[in-house]
Amino acid sequence: MVSTKHTLPGSLQFNVAGLLTGPKGGTRSYELYIPVSELDQLDDAFDVVAPFRGNARFLWTNERILVLVSGDTAVAMQCSRCLETFEQPVHIEIEEAFIPTVDLATGQPLQTGDEDEDEALLIDEHHILNLSEILRQSILLALPMTPLCRPDCKGFCPVCGANLNNETCTCDVEDVDPRWAALSLFLEKDRDEPADNNGRHS
Repeated sequence: MVSTKHTLPGSLQFNVAGLLTGPKGGTRSYELYIPVSELDQLDDAFDVVAPFRGNARFLWTNERILVLVSGDTAVAMQCSRCLETFEQPVHIEIEEAFIPTVDLATGQPLQTGDEDEDEALLIDEHHILNLSEILRQSILLALPMTPLCRPDCKGFCPVCGANLNNETCTCDVEDVDPRWAALSLFLEKDRDEPADNNGRHS
């Protein structure tokens, strides 16, 4: 049997009791809309600026629920070259197996089989499957290590600090890799600051 439902806005928790009591191979499908207000609560390490829109499919397999999630959001990031804030699109693909912890028929705890099992993948005693932690981890993993506002970002002028994406300058400088322009500007500012008696800059 296939059932399609819509989650309430902001919901990342799903009661899967009906799926667990059904036949193996049963599925549930959901359209997801998670607002920015809830996504922002997942982690202080990122600043979400667009709701998560996507879909989820749950499949009751051999003692586990296989969860497939696909969707998109956006996170505010600082460009590594020009230091401007921009919106980084984030595409999420999740495939994880969640494990029941309570037998629905008896109410007794179930052995998960692995003491090192990730708690984020455990279905709680109320038969709630919570996607919050898995989504948080997936967003973090999807963020680029070296964010760029655009692939051809020109960065800063290492002399005057002008954002070369928006303006040109007449500084007489040798060619500088834009990836190092922001660092060059920082070092130039550091040299210009007065040093203390120990030779340290303020």
